[in-house]
Amino acid sequence: MPSPLQWLTLPYRRYPMASGIVLALLVLFVALVLPGLLEDTPPELDAQGRTPLTRAAERGDTQAVLAMLDAGTDIDASDGCGWTALMKAAANGHVGLLDALIARGGDLEHRDAAGYTALMVAVVNGEESATQRLLEAGAKVDVADRDSGWTALIWAAKDGRLALVERLIEHGADVNHRALDDTTPLSWARKGGHDAVVQRLQTAGASAD
Repeated sequence: MPSPLQWLTLPYRRYPMASGIVLALLVLFVALVLPGLLEDTPPELDAQGRTPLTRAAERGDTQAVLAMLDAGTDIDASDGCGWTALMKAAANGHVGLLDALIARGGDLEHRDAAGYTALMVAVVNGEESATQRLLEAGAKVDVADRDSGWTALIWAAKDGRLALVERLIEHGADVNHRALDDTTPLSWARKGGHDAVVQRLQTAGASAD
């Protein structure tokens, strides 16, 4: 009567070449595929459409963001809203993280689903330091969103943010840019009663409507 060892080795003894191939594939599966199947990974997108990378960037967790990048995550990978880690850092004023992402080559001109760039979301959120960092890094100043044709300067003028208006003008912003509804930075500044912004725009060459 054959021993258990003889039963186990019977396929190999009869078909050595085929058995060798099967064994090699089994070893490859165990080494490469099985760990991924067993790994407990979080869902790629949360309820707000954010990825683990953009969630970490939103809360300013530089260590977590850099660890993910070191592990192979694409620095310009966008979430469900089209936002990148760099955009999240800019919008939330996480200047240290923003500097790190710029240094690693993050795309300054990536646009989300509505056509906003990191510079635009920094201005919309009134983040002066982040705005300055992006401008110094070479972010394009006159990018307009797709839906309304608004630029960062229109947002700054509308909200009466004189310091941001000043920075944008210093970096060449078009003070006479017209949005899709034919409004301009000057018209929005006047509508909001932001006299100091109106004066600065006029000094920079903004023309009356």
